[in-house]
Amino acid sequence: MDIAVVGRGLGKLDRRTLASAGFTEVSIERAALRLFAGPRPPATAPRAPWVWIATAGLDPSDAAAAVLAGAYDAIALGPELAEILARRYAELATSIATGESPPGFVARSPAARRVLADLDRAAHTSMAVLLTGETGAGKDLAARYLHARSGRRGGFVPINCAAIPNELIEGELFGYVRGAFSGAVADYDGLIRAASGGTVFLDEVDDTPKTLQVKLLRVLEDHVTSRLGESAGREVDFRIVAATNRDLDVLVQAGEFGADLYQRLAILRIVVPPLRDRAEDLPELVEHLIERFYREEPAATHRVVRIAPTALAALARYPWPGNVRELRNVVFQALVRKLAGDELLLSDLPEHVVRGGPEHAAPALFDRTALAELIDRGAMNLRAVRDQLERTALELALARANGSPARAARLLGEVGRGASRDPGGTVRAMMRRHHLG
Repeated sequence: MDIAVVGRGLGKLDRRTLASAGFTEVSIERAALRLFAGPRPPATAPRAPWVWIATAGLDPSDAAAAVLAGAYDAIALGPELAEILARRYAELATSIATGESPPGFVARSPAARRVLADLDRAAHTSMAVLLTGETGAGKDLAARYLHARSGRRGGFVPINCAAIPNELIEGELFGYVRGAFSGAVADYDGLIRAASGGTVFLDEVDDTPKTLQVKLLRVLEDHVTSRLGESAGREVDFRIVAATNRDLDVLVQAGEFGADLYQRLAILRIVVPPLRDRAEDLPELVEHLIERFYREEPAATHRVVRIAPTALAALARYPWPGNVRELRNVVFQALVRKLAGDELLLSDLPEHVVRGGPEHAAPALFDRTALAELIDRGAMNLRAVRDQLERTALELALARANGSPARAARLLGEVGRGASRDPGGTVRAMMRRHHLG
């Protein structure tokens, strides 16, 4: 059993004990398992797989910090160390091999490697998976990777719940027969039946109307769908993956999302980390995006082959509120502006990235003194304050848009949703939440 000791907390006696138990110390590059021995977790995590050996007692918060940094386990130094390490070594040797990352899904950082490992483990089950994370973090890529690794022979059918108007979504998902409603001129099997043998990906699942949630829960439970206008059902074999950038726990508590459906969707829950937690992935992501740009723009008159260290440092300082999607836009914009030279320079980047702050910083909308007073008095209700701001902005936008949700959506700017065939869909959902209109 080849190991490498990274820290300095193991004495000669401990090392001899490990050697007598069958462990062989080798170089860090050759080791199958790396040990960091010390009183606290390392400031810089070793390359995985690694474990932290706590030489001064195992504090629960330190153990959590080590695991979040990518440690497989945290073990207290003691007489059972060799036995525990032997078990961990065997467990790692039988772990599921990680598949090839999908294009654009760079996984060098501990946070990204952890997600990839979670996806690999989930892929070999038939259980529902709920992907959570910020807009632009890569939930769609994660869902596609999960399907590719699942071995399911059917197709991958993505469904953007926010892009389909409420009055049409039931028919789109479950299908309909000719004459079921005005405009139903032919039979249609629906998107879920189209995913037979494959995977249904419900993106922005929080935007499904409550009336649909009840039927969706029943379909997920028995895997039988019936088209609108017919009573007979048909069994369909599909795997469900859902995604949201909102906290469904909060929506359940507010009565905006069904508790039963949430529990059915979140059997396995995987959090896709934001780009700011994946600093180690940034250089390779930029390289991938440069290559992707020239694949998509073969007529480009010049070629950039690298990014300057100063430009990369600026990208590393920027907080990336739009995550990988925003990084793509920044890199593509810089490449379009580049007229000569094979290196992407700091001067090629947008000004807001060079400054280190978002392009459209929010104006001072809050009375900080009043908020501080509420907090000091213990009377703060963040959810109520957030809802009040959302409702006020929504009322103002609707008033200026003469009640049109589509025009109000354009006035409100980014409201947490991606491209949609129905740009007013999110605004209509907000209107329902706030009982407007």
